[in-house]
Amino acid sequence: MKEEKVFIPSTGFRLEGLLSVQEASSFKGGVVLCHPHPQYGGNMDHPVVTAAAEAAFEEGFCTLRFNFRGVGESGGSYGEGIGEREDVKAAADYLYSTLKGNHSPLVLVGYSFGVWAGFPIAMQDERFEGMVAVAPPLQIYDLGFLQGCKKKKLFIAGDRDLFCPRSLQNGIGSLRSQNLYRLFQVQITSFFFTSVSSSNP
Repeated sequence: MKEEKVFIPSTGFRLEGLLSVQEASSFKGGVVLCHPHPQYGGNMDHPVVTAAAEAAFEEGFCTLRFNFRGVGESGGSYGEGIGEREDVKAAADYLYSTLKGNHSPLVLVGYSFGVWAGFPIAMQDERFEGMVAVAPPLQIYDLGFLQGCKKKKLFIAGDRDLFCPRSLQNGIGSLRSQNLYRLFQVQITSFFFTSVSSSNP
């Protein structure tokens, strides 16, 4: 997979990103990837984010992974999650503009903090058709805002994840709908498993 370094206009500064574009004239859409917590070393080069981008590209998607504000070569500073949501909007606008009027759907992939920062934007933005949550930090953040969301969703969690314990994973069922679906499986470690149905993990 070939990626091009890009800079994405955000609110008063630019975000560093890596863009991959399918050479084929027909492709499935675009995937925006959001990395884990920027104050704990999270960035777009995290192995899980990279693996997700590669898997999406292999499935026929254009991809954009980017650094939140204050990370790497991105301008600005940590925005308590609120600013980072503005970054997600900027990344979505940038990727959608590269699809050259194709009107292809977008999918958001968030890893840990990236779920909390990205999902509210994907819920509201009609361009997003689905969302993938990798290791959603249920121990820290409340994802109750997903109640009533009709968009397609996939949750991927580890069976020994301290921030997404099994006791809380069972509660994901209340956030699911008939639209839960499998987009792709991220190849990470044996500590993760994939749930692709409406039953408990």
